[in-house]
Amino acid sequence: MTVAALTMYVEPVEVRDAYRQLTDAVARRLGATLEPAPEELPALWTHPELLLAQTCGYPWATRLRGQVCLVAAPRYIFEGCAEAEHCAFILVPETLEVQSLADLRGKRVALNGLDSNTGMNLLRHAVAPLAERGRFFGEVIVSESHANSLALLQQGHADVAAVDAVTYGYLQRAEPGRVAGLRLLQRTRPSPTLPFITAASRSEAEVDALRTALNASLAADPELASILAIDGVTAVDEATYLPLLDWRREAVEKGYPVIA
Repeated sequence: MTVAALTMYVEPVEVRDAYRQLTDAVARRLGATLEPAPEELPALWTHPELLLAQTCGYPWATRLRGQVCLVAAPRYIFEGCAEAEHCAFILVPETLEVQSLADLRGKRVALNGLDSNTGMNLLRHAVAPLAERGRFFGEVIVSESHANSLALLQQGHADVAAVDAVTYGYLQRAEPGRVAGLRLLQRTRPSPTLPFITAASRSEAEVDALRTALNASLAADPELASILAIDGVTAVDEATYLPLLDWRREAVEKGYPVIA
């Protein structure tokens, strides 16, 4: 019962469909017959017959390490991305009169999730030096997605959010109205892109074959690669993503263990 799904980036629709096409193309190259995949990400990621999925680096580092096998990191071609790294854009409404992170003290922050690397971990690392007695923001709103965080900023319900450069790139390209009225205050530090993963039981040869199939599928369909804004994938290992835990530790050492 082999399963596979690439569902970390699901907006706009053309992008969601393109990731589905990439999944199917990889499975065909490997001669794998796919069964319906779990819709819930934790169940997908830890499925014993997982062929291919994509996860966030922070959940991998904090929960999935040892339970899945890293395959590769995509090389996105959007602004804010370089090689197999990306950053988060710290965005505010154009009408908000702030010039630096320090000016955001007491403001309302929107997080796509408490276990997000770009939306939480990188922002926490950036803000930690400014926190006082473990606090910096006036209110924390969990939006459940980067797209929702953007909407909260536009609607005046939040003052700042850190949004993955890839999500921002997809939406700006296809639906620019969804990022209208916002401005970039600062970029976070760069971080590895969201890794492709497979079941921990896969052999090194199987992982190599997956990586080859990903690159071959993208190279064989330039239109698909263009929609996904991926020019290929790069091999990664645990050392690629362990720095995410260093950034958490550095925030904790500054007395800022959670966004607050």
